[in-house]
Amino acid sequence: MSRSTHQALADERNATIEIYINGDFFPRDEAKISVFDSGFLVGDGIW
Repeated sequence: MSRSTHQALADERNATIEIYINGDFFPRDEAKISVFDSGFLVGDGIW
């Protein structure tokens, strides 16, 4: 496990999770957003 400020246990269910981006689902390893996305830049939609 990598070093972190939080304690967490690995959960094998997260290995096959799919991420929803702009109307499509992507495997976790393929899910990417632009660094210029407003949600990334200013946290739109987090709250």
